[in-house]
Amino acid sequence: MTHSLIGKFAWVFWLLYIAVITPIYVFIHVNVSSVLNESERSKIELVTQTLKPVISTYLTFDQQDMLSDTIRTFFQNPNILDVSLIDANHNIIYEQHYPHSKTQETITLSEPLTDPITHQLQATLVISYSNNFVDELHTKLFMQLIFLSLFALLIFSITYWYFRKQFFVLRLLSNWMGNYTMDKTSEPFKSDNTNYEIMTITSSANKMVETIDDYRCQMEQINNELENRVENEISKRREKEQLLVQQSRLAAMGEMIESIAHQWRQPLNIIGLAVANLTMKRTLGLLENDEIDKNSAIINNNLAFMSNTIDDFRNFFNIDKECLSFDPVQPIEEVFALLGEQLRYSNITYHVHKHCDQEIFGVVNEFKQVILNIVNNAQDAIKTKQDQSGGKIEVTLRCDAKHLYIDISDTGGGVPSVIVERIFDPYFTTKLHNKGTGIGLYMSKVIIEQHFEGSLSVSNTDEGALFTLTLTLSR
Repeated sequence: MTHSLIGKFAWVFWLLYIAVITPIYVFIHVNVSSVLNESERSKIELVTQTLKPVISTYLTFDQQDMLSDTIRTFFQNPNILDVSLIDANHNIIYEQHYPHSKTQETITLSEPLTDPITHQLQATLVISYSNNFVDELHTKLFMQLIFLSLFALLIFSITYWYFRKQFFVLRLLSNWMGNYTMDKTSEPFKSDNTNYEIMTITSSANKMVETIDDYRCQMEQINNELENRVENEISKRREKEQLLVQQSRLAAMGEMIESIAHQWRQPLNIIGLAVANLTMKRTLGLLENDEIDKNSAIINNNLAFMSNTIDDFRNFFNIDKECLSFDPVQPIEEVFALLGEQLRYSNITYHVHKHCDQEIFGVVNEFKQVILNIVNNAQDAIKTKQDQSGGKIEVTLRCDAKHLYIDISDTGGGVPSVIVERIFDPYFTTKLHNKGTGIGLYMSKVIIEQHFEGSLSVSNTDEGALFTLTLTLSR
């Protein structure tokens, strides 16, 4: 309870009550009694000083009756116990006792009386009085203080009970709101309290929670719709990427078939000449066993070369997706081996400069596809030059502590500045007569960034374009 607001209110009340009542009690006990005693003594002394000349005169002229009447008249204070006159020889001249006074504590006051003529001591006026009235007043004040305290306690108890009832409802409301969770709908808060403010707070809390529940339902519906839309978009994107990958592979396959055609042209010519030579010598009757063995060897060697070319083609387009660490030089040389005959036919030379002996991690065939796309673009750029003088393609491998850099440069004249920002966009191509699909460089960039966690960029040199592959080294 002491941690609640109403408990703190009770503690503050009692502290204030003690802080106020204690000083009042001390003040009454210490100051009021002394002040009242001094006041009573002052009144009796004032009466005594006033009557001293009169009493001295009566004593001088021996007026006993007047003396008795005067003393009886002026000393009728209910707190006075005794009034007496004692002469110089300690004989009682006059004595008056008031039996109606309640004696508890007696205070005696003595005043000497002198003869107004001879100025000699005539007698001593002795007055005894009681301070019972101070105790009675003291008791009365304490009783009033107790009554006020009990009244304040009653008022506090009623106030405390009333506010405790109100705060109890607020505590229940606080617990109800504290137990509210977003994952389920809560029942409205109910209370039999009829206080207008409490009813207003309760109603506002119920409306707030109801509004939150409505928003929660709307958010759940929106989230479900968003999840469905995201799943649909992801599915569509995957399908689109798969389509682009397939298109890219088909385009690369077409270019590879053209390369194979270049590589098969010379073996087929040689095989054709060997068969023609055998046929002609058989017709002329000059065919011998050595000649048959010689031409058969020529035919078999060229057929083996053509078979190896097909195997290389098949391995290149293997759909194996296994990720492993590999030396990038070997896949690069395999790509140039497939394109070698076609490059020689176009009078294009190539060189691979290896300044780094590190491995990278990824799918080998995807890396080959990237190199093939870039080399084919370099070949097309060199072949479209007006001088038709051929060119060269250079591949340089270099690395630092974390990355491997592969620079592929050509002498094809470079990428025009107006299209350098769009060269990696899907379906963007500069090749004429439907010779390009516009997805080769796009897929190359996707493969390097998403599968190899690297980057692919392009810039221009004095002679042509420079493609730079930045790849993370294998750990």
